[in-house]
Amino acid sequence: MATGGTRRRSILRSGATLAAFRIPGYTMLWLSGAAAGFGWSVSLVAVSWVTLEVSDSAFAVGATFAARLMPALVLGIPLGSLVDRFDRRRTLIVMNAAGAGALLVVGLVAVLGHLGLGELLFLSLGLGIIDMTRGTAYQSYVFDLAGPEGATNAIALGNLGGQIASTIGSISGGVVLEQLGVGSSFVMAAAFAAAGAVGMAMSRRHAGRERAAPRLVPSIARSMTLIVRNRLVALIAIVVIVNEILGFASITLFPTFARDVLGSDAAGLGALSSSRSLGGIIGLLLLARLGFRGRGGRLFLLATLASGLALAGFAVSTSFALSMLLILLVGMCWAATDTLGQSLIQQSVEDHERGAAMGIWFFGIGFGPFGHLALGAAATLVGAPVVLLLDGAALAVIAVALTAVRRIRRLE
Repeated sequence: MATGGTRRRSILRSGATLAAFRIPGYTMLWLSGAAAGFGWSVSLVAVSWVTLEVSDSAFAVGATFAARLMPALVLGIPLGSLVDRFDRRRTLIVMNAAGAGALLVVGLVAVLGHLGLGELLFLSLGLGIIDMTRGTAYQSYVFDLAGPEGATNAIALGNLGGQIASTIGSISGGVVLEQLGVGSSFVMAAAFAAAGAVGMAMSRRHAGRERAAPRLVPSIARSMTLIVRNRLVALIAIVVIVNEILGFASITLFPTFARDVLGSDAAGLGALSSSRSLGGIIGLLLLARLGFRGRGGRLFLLATLASGLALAGFAVSTSFALSMLLILLVGMCWAATDTLGQSLIQQSVEDHERGAAMGIWFFGIGFGPFGHLALGAAATLVGAPVVLLLDGAALAVIAVALTAVRRIRRLE
């Protein structure tokens, strides 16, 4: 009679696009992640638009994004080590509940008319800690359920859930913000974060494979040296950092493009965000179906190159329709780089260090504030279109240069 592990391997090697959904516990995890993703996208639209309205400054918008990402740089690796010690399902319950509470409080502050730039920066900082811890636990738990043979499929489908939710959430967040006000948008985000916590609380813990025995005291010092001890992890982190500073950080400029270049409003910003998420859905479906097939490193660099070229095209576009199309391509590339990075970095370490590896991935994400602040400041001085054009071109050039590094190209 086949064991659970043998049965799971058979499912994941079948080549089915939705294979991971047949693993016990995965469906509830996916739904919880999708709910959290919906709330995240609503909060992102609300924070960026309200910040622009209260400050009229692209730099201030960049500062709120920077505050949300800064915890990943400072705390990513040690908190990744803590995730290795504690039960990942319970960590997800606690983090989703904490996010719901924070968003609800801010919604009430907004209703009372006391939501200013200081409160938005503080909220972004708190949500950044929650986002990072939740993301580390989520991706590590996905790997627990699917194992190395199913990691690509399961991570891609998990990220797909977040992208679908973000597509709907971005539009919904923009509409609710425009029609019902700031407080309502934050309350809606809180409700979906709470739904993520409830979903995980209702599920039972499943383990597709045996986990290493937990350590009584997390080896934070050893986790801090993982990026030095493991060259593959370091190379993946470099690509993540480049994408974060020059690629993902460009969302700081999207509210300015929506309002000042494309002549739109909050709903238009939501539509651009939705197009990016829709592109992510397409990219993730392709990855879930095709996998790496031994080309993980090359795909990683190709997605980086294509995103740089698409951002450069977006910078010179004055057509809303063309901009939507280019942002869709950007979304495809960003979803691919996220999934490839998350899967490759966990497959490059032992089981007991996967939380720490994801902590390093978030550490790479933590360099984003430098990009957000630099792009926001530069756009204030010389204009968003010029800055984004140079930014996209630089990303493309660096991607081409990285192809000379053989170990990155050979990542599988």
